[in-house]
Amino acid sequence: MNTKKYKYSRSGFQSLPVKLEHMDISLNFLPENRVEGINILRITAVESLDDITLDARDIDIKTVELLETSDAQGLAIEYDHRKEENQLVVKLPERVEAGTTFVVKTTVVCIPSDNILEGIFKDTTPPGCPQQYMSQCQQWGFQRILPVFDDCTAKCTMTTTMEADARYTHLISNGNICRSSNPDGVPVPKKDDPSRQVITYINDIPMAPYLFLAVVGTWDVLADEVTYPSGRKVQLEYLVPPGRTLGAKIPMQILKDSVLWQGRSEEYEYLRDVYRTICMERSNFGGMENVGNTTIITSAALIDEWIGDSRLKYAYGIIIHEFEHNQCGSDVTMETPFDMWLNEAFTVDVERRYEMSQFDPDCARIDQVSVIRAPIGGPLAIEDGGHMGNIVREGFNDPDELVDGVTYVKAAEVIRMLRLIIGADVFIKGKTLYFERYNGGNANTDQFFACFEEVSGRDLGQFRKEWLHTIGYPQITASHKYDKQTKELHVSLKQTRAGAGGLFHLPIEVAAVGDDGSDIKGTAQVVEMTGESLELSFKDIPEPAFVSCNRNSSFYGTFEDMSVGRAELAKQIRLDPNPFNRVEAMRRLTDAERIKLIKDPNAEVSPEWLGIYSSIASDMTLSPGLKAYFLRIDEQSMSREYLPMYRERYSARIALLKAVADNCMDGLLEAWHAVDTYKRAQEPVDGIEERQLKAVLLRSIVEKQTPEVYELASKHFHAAWSISDRTAALSCINICGHPDRKKLLESAFEEWNEHLTAYSGYLMIISSGVEDDVFDMIRKEEQRDTFNLVHPGHHRALFLPMTANNSMLWTDRGINWIADTAIRLAGINENSAIRLIACFGHVARLADDLKPKVISALERILEEVDKSVAPSVAGRVETYLGS
Repeated sequence: MNTKKYKYSRSGFQSLPVKLEHMDISLNFLPENRVEGINILRITAVESLDDITLDARDIDIKTVELLETSDAQGLAIEYDHRKEENQLVVKLPERVEAGTTFVVKTTVVCIPSDNILEGIFKDTTPPGCPQQYMSQCQQWGFQRILPVFDDCTAKCTMTTTMEADARYTHLISNGNICRSSNPDGVPVPKKDDPSRQVITYINDIPMAPYLFLAVVGTWDVLADEVTYPSGRKVQLEYLVPPGRTLGAKIPMQILKDSVLWQGRSEEYEYLRDVYRTICMERSNFGGMENVGNTTIITSAALIDEWIGDSRLKYAYGIIIHEFEHNQCGSDVTMETPFDMWLNEAFTVDVERRYEMSQFDPDCARIDQVSVIRAPIGGPLAIEDGGHMGNIVREGFNDPDELVDGVTYVKAAEVIRMLRLIIGADVFIKGKTLYFERYNGGNANTDQFFACFEEVSGRDLGQFRKEWLHTIGYPQITASHKYDKQTKELHVSLKQTRAGAGGLFHLPIEVAAVGDDGSDIKGTAQVVEMTGESLELSFKDIPEPAFVSCNRNSSFYGTFEDMSVGRAELAKQIRLDPNPFNRVEAMRRLTDAERIKLIKDPNAEVSPEWLGIYSSIASDMTLSPGLKAYFLRIDEQSMSREYLPMYRERYSARIALLKAVADNCMDGLLEAWHAVDTYKRAQEPVDGIEERQLKAVLLRSIVEKQTPEVYELASKHFHAAWSISDRTAALSCINICGHPDRKKLLESAFEEWNEHLTAYSGYLMIISSGVEDDVFDMIRKEEQRDTFNLVHPGHHRALFLPMTANNSMLWTDRGINWIADTAIRLAGINENSAIRLIACFGHVARLADDLKPKVISALERILEEVDKSVAPSVAGRVETYLGS
């Protein structure tokens, strides 16, 4: 029997037979965990119609009526609620001709879910308050609330009236508050029932249904405003859990700064009266734009003493990310989910540029490339599996599948490369044309690129085809030769590719560097490569110390300079004026040691590498951030060949750490004591690089496994004020054989468990353990009263780190634990289950002793997971097994 590989394909998205003009929405949040809803849809027929098909999922249809006008009495009409197809077919009493406007009213009931974080769902509720409800409509959550044309092109105006318990502080939807019904801008008591309250919002800018918001809850508010250079003011509101407005003060300053930065950068002014940030605790995503309102998980939305440095950086990113969606996503909306990358890639690019204005841009770029190369979830790793990686997908079973490293990371690199190829000024002209031409409407991938072709006068067909529609990436090798007699430098670049398809159009940033550490005049440039080879020639220049290629990782893919040996890399580490390539040179030297140990676990770590490592540790001229990247030893190989060798990469890392601890301890301790992170910072960003360096140093130091280093780690854990320092110390204590490991872990639990971010950090440490008791400890955490399996923040913190725990995962117990946990999670949170099984994505390339065990585990998942409940899990497993 032939079965479809994907539930949804591009051909399934056709133009709607109607134009949705307006929706009058009424939502009544009742105390018995039910929401009564009315949706009055004003529709204009585009073609002759005998019926219309609305999207409706997991809702109880009470009545369907045809109205003369939006406020008239209705005529009950026939309908067919096809529950298995999530459709409501409304049979019109008589044929409606094209151009005719008619009104349909539906009355329904929806039951907010505890674990399906889509539509209206139950969020964590403050003590003593009525149940808090949040909504999530991307991509198709609206149809879990009310029947609708749940299509990106169904952009319409909306009026939303909400009724709920009078004890709620806020009832929020999209648009501006209707001042005729709510003159003070707040809910008013319901007539004849003061225990209830009502508010109406008018959203007069057409909006896609997936951006709809309907939330009721109890929040405190921090309010401020921002003034654009034009003089226009926008009110900013930060809605936080009761008693936590102090934690919103720094995020509010970030928001104000990012709104004005985005206005300058993108020449954009926000069009509504109020922009709200609303804290939620349970979500599959960090945040969601909802036109005028952004929901962000509390652990990222607030900044206090329990927020670590990584969460702080994340807050900077997500705050501007969700605000930028008002322009890219709301004002101009993707045409279909297959164009979702447009919404996200451009927005991530804006987010990245803002982060680079706030933090060290070199360190920020190193972090971005580390995400690209991440062994689990990184887009290169996804593509190395051979079955996913094209930005414009062939199909999908659930739109949540599109929320991955390909859409958010690889696609953002495509935007970055496009800017490098056509130039920053031309890029600005292209994006300006795009937002002007499609403002208020929808746009697809071809229309986006047509704007850039128009302003640049260039054919971007090759660029678009290979980057968007194929799985794989370019593999570039370089070689260079200098002729002393003619004073000519020749650089040769060769392109092959991973995956099937043609050759890529890509930018490569190059420069020749002299012995003084400066670029040789006339050699620094961005060149374009479109074919198998490219020859560069630089005439009448002095002999370079080395050639610095692919600066700042100018293209997405892999790069190797075949002319470079250890001596040249050592020079580049010292002299390259491009900090990214200095760190990259060290990474390549370290990778050579890693590969040597993978091939021969008994091999000796070279004294030359140890000498370079030690000299970097002792170099007090380096910034702490860059030094941390130089000294970090992880499991990530620069060569994609070794990606599936999980156990071998882990063992090689431990061997390198031990060699450093045995041979470079004096330098490590000197560097440790030279960095003071115990003095409290004045600003939240102060000391981030220093704490990052201390974490890297401590990880190497504790591998010595002596009473002295155990004491050092314990003192750091107790003396540090920053949760980042304390988490780093506890993580090292948990994996180094520390005699008080369990005692210190328990003390952290007692102190941290009431603070979600710190508690999540504690859970992540537990599942990163390398002792045989790690699975028993995970089970113990599940059984505590503090742990809620349905809470995505809890189960992801406790379970997902095991996917990268290459010490314990690739054992019989580890493989079976992944299968058992994925089966449990599939019916609770499919999104989390997909993330969990990602570690099995390279099953076809695993070692002979592991492959049959993982295949068996995947087959068991496929057998025990209900495909109707978790189609994406089943589809992903089938893909892995088919590879």
